[in-house]
Amino acid sequence: MKEKNKQHHQLLLFKQNAGLSIEYDEDNNTFQFHKLPVCDDIAPLYYYAYVCINDAIFFFGGYSNFTYSKSVHKYSIRENKWMTFQNTLPNPLCHCAAIWSEEDNHIHIIGGQDNKGKIISTHMKTNVRVWDPSQLVYSKNDTKFIIKYLIRISEIKLGWIDDFDKIIIKYSR
Repeated sequence: MKEKNKQHHQLLLFKQNAGLSIEYDEDNNTFQFHKLPVCDDIAPLYYYAYVCINDAIFFFGGYSNFTYSKSVHKYSIRENKWMTFQNTLPNPLCHCAAIWSEEDNHIHIIGGQDNKGKIISTHMKTNVRVWDPSQLVYSKNDTKFIIKYLIRISEIKLGWIDDFDKIIIKYSR
């Protein structure tokens, strides 16, 4: 009997007002297709940059009918929900690429076309925390600093309790 891999793969496709989830089951060699909702704000756009971070896809900029966008959108894969951010890119941008650096938890948005159709060699760097506070990732140095701070605070509190006990004992006799 053949051993089961239990391998399932998922591919998400978005193009203007169409969203599609394609799931592949290696064991049964089957595909399943599901329609996904598309946010009204991003539906007319294409040529945007996108990056997948954990269970969310972030979309930056885009182009539609001679209009360039500086909007930022997020699609939560787990919740199957869209969000349009109040914060935007500093400038309208399309035909660019987005890359997530896990090492420092930054998104790099590179290249593209500005709102005049001019090809630009831009590089924007933004922290993931700006766009998604649930993605808080601390570096080792941040973690060490926080732990040292908590230890120092707890020692101060414990020290104060000991001093307070001594004062009470001294004056209660």
